[in-house]
Amino acid sequence: MGGIDSDLYFYYKTLLLRGIIAARKHHERVMTIVQIMSKGSQLPCFRGGAAMLRALKGRFHMTYTDIELQKLVDSLVEQSRDSLTTRLYDNFQYYTNGIL
Repeated sequence: MGGIDSDLYFYYKTLLLRGIIAARKHHERVMTIVQIMSKGSQLPCFRGGAAMLRALKGRFHMTYTDIELQKLVDSLVEQSRDSLTTRLYDNFQYYTNGIL
């Protein structure tokens, strides 16, 4: 993307923020669908019942202001940028596909 000061990096963070805002608009529908799908499901992603649903609802950050959402995106991007798993994935992409 050209580094943390590049236009593409800023654009990437802008798209993440817009994605979170878009997802929040549909949170009730998503929660209803997941609740219905989780009933009697044996899939690991639906285990945990009410706790799983609370955790999912929390990921929408419905109480956050626009400024708090921007800080969240900045924090998430920063955490992933410094993550070992991100570096491992980047190395995998480089060695298998020539993408850096």
